[in-house]
Amino acid sequence: MICTGNSDIGMVRNNNQDTYILTKYSEKTCLCVVCDGMGGARGGETASKLAAETFTEIVSDFIKPFVGQKEKGFSVNDVKKTMKKALMRANEAVYELSVSDPHLSGMGTTLVAALVINNSVFCLNVGDSRMYFMKGSKIKQITKDHSYVQHLIDMGRITKDDLEYQLNKNIITRAVGTEITVDPDIYKSSVSDGTFILLCTDGLSNYVNDETICDIVSNDFVSRSIDEIGLNIRARKLIDTANNNGGGDNITVAIIKV
Repeated sequence: MICTGNSDIGMVRNNNQDTYILTKYSEKTCLCVVCDGMGGARGGETASKLAAETFTEIVSDFIKPFVGQKEKGFSVNDVKKTMKKALMRANEAVYELSVSDPHLSGMGTTLVAALVINNSVFCLNVGDSRMYFMKGSKIKQITKDHSYVQHLIDMGRITKDDLEYQLNKNIITRAVGTEITVDPDIYKSSVSDGTFILLCTDGLSNYVNDETICDIVSNDFVSRSIDEIGLNIRARKLIDTANNNGGGDNITVAIIKV
């Protein structure tokens, strides 16, 4: 298993409010957390960093005892409970800081996390940061955006081609730290060897379509090499493509190859 990540301020913003943390525990196990902060320059940056660090700490405390034991002995329910616990702790940390510091009032963040153990992928998300699976020419979005336009799509009122989608696609319906509690989506999937897992903020997904993302990451469009350097090239190419298409937001990508 190899993994890499990259983050960029984009072409418009004055600071980067995204945060990502990649933790590789062994050749079979890694954790990736990607957050996109909101609430003003200082607030967004603080929220995303605090949420990512808190989430990573809780999950790491759980998973480290299993590392080196062929990553066996845990249960699916235990993993899901731990990821939800980590999310709740992250939410409490951001919320409590936001209500105690007037300069940080109202801050929050999206959060998408993937814990990969052998060929199992446990994913948790809040907001519109995403996780994709890719292999060959096929790409699949695993997470579902918690956004206003996704709600309208689910109701059959608009499509992605409608103007309302373009105008309101940045309005999210769930965030970490804006309320006392938060309700995440949790997924468990199995992947085959050779699968690429991509986590990203909407600074990528709003400026690069799925087909292009797949071409760059999975179809060896950038480099034939599938080592860490090759993954870094792919991550940078994704960011460059988003910037070339306008770069209207911070851009963060993390790639794991099983």
